[in-house]
Amino acid sequence: MRPSKISREELLQRCALVFKRHGYHGTTMDMLSVACGLTKASFYHHFPSKDGLLREVLKWTHEGMSSRLFAIAYQDDLTPAERLEKMGRKTARLFQSDTVGCLMAVVGLDASYGKPELLEPVRSFFDEWAKAFAHLFAYQSEANEALVLGQQLVADMEGAILLTRIHGDPQYIDRVIKRGAELLQG
Repeated sequence: MRPSKISREELLQRCALVFKRHGYHGTTMDMLSVACGLTKASFYHHFPSKDGLLREVLKWTHEGMSSRLFAIAYQDDLTPAERLEKMGRKTARLFQSDTVGCLMAVVGLDASYGKPELLEPVRSFFDEWAKAFAHLFAYQSEANEALVLGQQLVADMEGAILLTRIHGDPQYIDRVIKRGAELLQG
């Protein structure tokens, strides 16, 4: 029986979920091929290595978050506070559901224990998120200070995402956005 056709987008999304749930070290090519409904041979035809696949998943995730979340920071028709609020609502929706959500954090932690070559795409993701937040503070702060505020907001948001998942309470994300809005109002 031939394996069913699966779009590249669907394949990457399914693989992202497996990596998110099991981390890099806990994920096998067998698990990935099963998640995609492909035979192992067919799966290896698409992706000959787990590292190569994960790099592609990380790139796909980064691109998606850039267009769906980070881009909001640059919507200059809204005030910085409105953009932050919109980013907060979008973050809550993206990271509470069982989507790719915390993949970067999971891979980042996993990579720091034996796969340092995978840290660069994760670092790039978090750096872009910090720059998007920094853009919100750029009108009232020097560039370096705005970046530090953006980096702190990412750190706060990642902690809030984790606690939201653990407790099932989106108030953690709401509180981070509220503190960020207070900083924007000076």
